[in-house]
Amino acid sequence: MKYSAKFIVVFVFTVCAFAAFLKSADVRRIGTVGFAETMAKMTPPAISAPAAGDNTIPKTFTLAKDSLSEYGEVAFNHDNHAFKNYSPDGKSPMGCVECHHTDQPKSALKPPDVTSERNVTLTMDIWKTTTQKVSECRACHFQDGNVPDGKTMPTATFTDGGKTTAKDMNNQLAFHINCNTCHDAAFKLRPELKSKPGFATSKDCSTCHKTN
Repeated sequence: MKYSAKFIVVFVFTVCAFAAFLKSADVRRIGTVGFAETMAKMTPPAISAPAAGDNTIPKTFTLAKDSLSEYGEVAFNHDNHAFKNYSPDGKSPMGCVECHHTDQPKSALKPPDVTSERNVTLTMDIWKTTTQKVSECRACHFQDGNVPDGKTMPTATFTDGGKTTAKDMNNQLAFHINCNTCHDAAFKLRPELKSKPGFATSKDCSTCHKTN
């Protein structure tokens, strides 16, 4: 009986200790879950970085802005030139590098272009997936008398009448070469464009320019 009483006491003590342990473990488990839930509420959700090409292109631009020449600003519809069939033959949209000539490999440049800022030829698909900025015309082609400190006006060599001369590729000359060359080529292939409102060749200055 003596040993039986001791056994009963030990057994009861063991059961009570085990019950206390389970209760304590349960409290710790609940406390842990509560802490995790609290931290989840306090921690803001992660914000995903924007897609590389998550930006927009203005549909229209004003070229020759603040021009000091007698021929002033020109309204340019980028949307038309980039997405409609505005190639000289009228069969396809313009390629980006027709204007953004620095956005192609150096091996693809054609005279008088010499500056390359991109290892692949810029297209709309490339633009949508890259973070590299497309340079604006005025990043290199400045207005006469308005060259930023530390910058140099680009020059190009031209042959006219058998005579070779170097000219500053200022804002005005760069625009005229790019726009006039394309429009003259389009007119040669499609003379009917002359009757289209707003279309101009290199001889129709006032059609494009808003005279100062």
